[in-house]
Amino acid sequence: MEMSESIFWPDNDASFFSNAKLEDLFSGQNNVVSAPFSSQTSNKFHQSQSDDSLFGDISMPSSGETAAMVAKTEEKNSIKDQSFKEINLNDLTVTEMEDIFHGGDDYSDPLVQNTQLFMDAVAFKVPKSPERPPMPATQTKEDSMSMSFISKSILEGIVQGTQYATYEALQNRSMLQAQHELAALDQLDWQTQAFSEFETSKEVHNNSFPSKGDFYGLPDKVKKLIFEHKGIKSLYEWQDECLNLPAIHKRKNLIYALPTSGGKTLVAEILMLRELLCRERNVLFILPYVSIVQEKVSAMSPFAIALDFIVDEYTAGKGKCPPQPQRKRRSLFVASIEKGAVLMDSLIDAQRAHEIGMVVVDELHLIGERGRGATLEAFLTKVMFLKANIQIVGMSATIGNLNEISSFLNADVYTRGFRPVELKEFIKCGNDLLEINSAGQTLEEIFVPSRTVNYNYSAAVERADPDHLAGLITECAPEHCCLVFCPTRKNCENVALLLSRIVPKQKFFEHRQSEKADLMNALDKMCGILSPVLAKTLPYGIAYHHSGLTTDERKYIETAYRFGVITVICCTSTLAAGVNLPAKRVIIRAPYVGQEFMTLCKYKQMVGRAGRAGLGEAGESILITQSKDNALVGQMLFSPMDKALSSLDQFEAVGLQSLILSVIGLNLADCRRDLNRLVNSTLLAVQAAALEVAVDDLVLSILRDMFKNKVLQLRESAPKSKPNSSDIMTTQDINQSGRSAPDRRLLISQSTRFQLTSIGRAAFKAGIDYKRTFAIHKELQLAQQQLILTSYVHLLYLVVCFNSNERGDELIPADASILFREYNLLPTQTQALFKQLGFTEAHAAKLAKTQSVQGPLALQLNRLYKVLILADVLNLHPLPSIASKYNVERGTLQQLISQSTAAASAIVRLCEQIDEFWCYKPLFERINHKMDRCGTQELEPLLELPAVKINRAKQLYAAGFRTIEDVAKTRPFELVKAVEFMPLKVANEIISAAKIILMKKLDHLEEATEALKSCLCTSEAQSSSM
Repeated sequence: MEMSESIFWPDNDASFFSNAKLEDLFSGQNNVVSAPFSSQTSNKFHQSQSDDSLFGDISMPSSGETAAMVAKTEEKNSIKDQSFKEINLNDLTVTEMEDIFHGGDDYSDPLVQNTQLFMDAVAFKVPKSPERPPMPATQTKEDSMSMSFISKSILEGIVQGTQYATYEALQNRSMLQAQHELAALDQLDWQTQAFSEFETSKEVHNNSFPSKGDFYGLPDKVKKLIFEHKGIKSLYEWQDECLNLPAIHKRKNLIYALPTSGGKTLVAEILMLRELLCRERNVLFILPYVSIVQEKVSAMSPFAIALDFIVDEYTAGKGKCPPQPQRKRRSLFVASIEKGAVLMDSLIDAQRAHEIGMVVVDELHLIGERGRGATLEAFLTKVMFLKANIQIVGMSATIGNLNEISSFLNADVYTRGFRPVELKEFIKCGNDLLEINSAGQTLEEIFVPSRTVNYNYSAAVERADPDHLAGLITECAPEHCCLVFCPTRKNCENVALLLSRIVPKQKFFEHRQSEKADLMNALDKMCGILSPVLAKTLPYGIAYHHSGLTTDERKYIETAYRFGVITVICCTSTLAAGVNLPAKRVIIRAPYVGQEFMTLCKYKQMVGRAGRAGLGEAGESILITQSKDNALVGQMLFSPMDKALSSLDQFEAVGLQSLILSVIGLNLADCRRDLNRLVNSTLLAVQAAALEVAVDDLVLSILRDMFKNKVLQLRESAPKSKPNSSDIMTTQDINQSGRSAPDRRLLISQSTRFQLTSIGRAAFKAGIDYKRTFAIHKELQLAQQQLILTSYVHLLYLVVCFNSNERGDELIPADASILFREYNLLPTQTQALFKQLGFTEAHAAKLAKTQSVQGPLALQLNRLYKVLILADVLNLHPLPSIASKYNVERGTLQQLISQSTAAASAIVRLCEQIDEFWCYKPLFERINHKMDRCGTQELEPLLELPAVKINRAKQLYAAGFRTIEDVAKTRPFELVKAVEFMPLKVANEIISAAKIILMKKLDHLEEATEALKSCLCTSEAQSSSM
């Protein structure tokens, strides 16, 4: 059959990928059947009663049907029949080819790696098997041999059986005893373990928790909703066991740790619903990433409508602090780490912390991450210090020091080595695959030769793909899904390009052709652009996934992957920790995350994505190693699981400074005695000996610095100093004539009361350290003298200052040539800002000549570059065109917008505390509103809906849905029919979210009405009594 480009991209198709070349797609393949890429394809679900496209309500086949289909397909497309002789790498530059392979040394001679080299290097890394406790009399020799030191809790971070330990028990036993008990526990089958305390408590404990049904205290309606939503018929045994723990019945704090994909989130959701419906208290759910927060808000909205509670999103500029009081309905606050901390502070400040009954933290191991970890630790410390009967539940797959986290949170610990499907781990050394046998005792027993791969590569393919990525993927895809983890974002794109050139063309191209056409059309129209790389890889069901893509692009790719339309995703490590995308096979391209060598925690997160519950499939993971990395790979595999270490003392103890600032501002502590008591309840205090930190001395040092910088001051009614006091040098104004500076000393005893100054309170309210507050204060004062209000640029400059580092090149460094070009195109009133900051025509000429941003104005120019980008955003230019104009990745641009929205919100809170900045408050409120919405006035109501961005809002508006009310009163099928590329699930979530917004408005109106009635009744009563 003779093919032409018009089959794939008709003349009337003006989409972004219409200029792609057919020869680039097929790379010499001449026998591919034409695909229906006509412009009518995307509309087929409007013309047909049945919708089998990606954007319809797809019914999944049963496991038996799936197995039969897979077996038939695998027989048809056996790997032995595939040919890897055709290849066309014309589109890959030399730089891209070099980037595909991490480490140029091995790229030149890929066959240098082999099994013997790996075994020799790893032999030096194998630890001695730990001394075992005496074997129980009931255990046979065969049972004992099934235990291996490589699967011990010191390596896995969790035990292979079940373990439940109370906080008190963990406190009363030594680490050595704990290791012996865990080792003994590994030898037992979890079903035969006798937890005497657990069983006794189940029998005799008088459960005082309000019960409304037999489903863990919840009514049957909740059970039906959960099972229907999750597509399950029952809970796993461990989930039932966990939900019946003493910690649950007694409302004690709980940490539970299981491998990735074990079903941890469902347990948390049941616990949250119990708190909302049975105890009728609000719940705060902390998630690590904004995208996951938005996904969870959408997923919980149907539950909220059915069960009559409110779901609120708290990210960047979204979410009111403190929230509007709700008398009739309880609220589930779903928040990022940073916004969750701000929300809790606002509730404490308003004396409303008791409204929260439970705090749930996902990915609890992030408490050990620098920066964000300090925020999470400070947040949890304050929650516990309140003594407000708030239960804390933490979950994670990878924590190596659960005993320390338990001590910090006063929490019981539940661990279980459960996976819904079997996981087989392999290491690829050259052409050899070694299986990791967790039952092995010697090196040869642990790393067992599995097979040698041979995919009949041609010489050209062998040079391009020496690690046989295409062969490994073709064994699995497109019948099953496959994830390829790559070290860097650029590497993801280049590997995806390479695979699209090498994989068997017909097999991958013909798989789900029409749905792939719909997907490409949706990305082009809904996201404003189809990436040139995705335009070349998506026809073969191959995509890349990293933070350089926008939220909408990632969501479409994830949805297509879940439905099997995309079968291969090349991704970075963030996908392992964030989105739940299971795969039949996980391939780790190289043991690196960025430029750093992979840790065991990252490795376990990645391989944990292998395996798919419900279809009875065993998961496989393959780690590709090069000879230069052998020793490090061995060291990583035999190392303990990463410990979550406090970072409060890092970066000049800025985390601890912020904690002290906030607890003083919230009146949780106002003297050294209270501060020491609070700080000694942090994770930092638990780990102080190991980290070699003198906590009390650090607190005193911070207090001294705060007094010096006029962040703290004595309370007016401060008592006289006592013998047990410390000298604090201060520049605070002490009007005592004749005193020299060295004599200005303040004696602060353990009980001396102090409070924040106005600048200190501004720092606390803005959620930043006081040193940054001084810098922002200075910028606001300077701008106040000659503020330019002919456009938004001067205000945007102040917003950018809020997030700036010392060079202002965070996130997006300035491109000198683009900056010079845009400067010359600016109107005079905008150029006035450049001149005000000292940028003259001479500087412009130098910028054009050197083509680099250097010198004394580097900070200002890096900031101004971001200002120009944000100005285009506020002027409603399409994000893809802005990204192209300034040479910025679309996902990075979205991050900049999110950061700027949060910064504008923080500046508003800061200005509220400083009287001289009263004029700034409405200006930055306007910036915050425009930045958060990024839409025209008529679209603003629709942009209130979670996960509805500008393009989706335009679609809804064009389809006649002009307000929240219009969306709320429609039916899901009507919305799917009216709006192009609208999956039924998304339609349900959008309608539910619209109803929740109306429910909140109704509650506020009813409460205002009740308040007015109460006032009138009081007035009438007083009148009648007179």
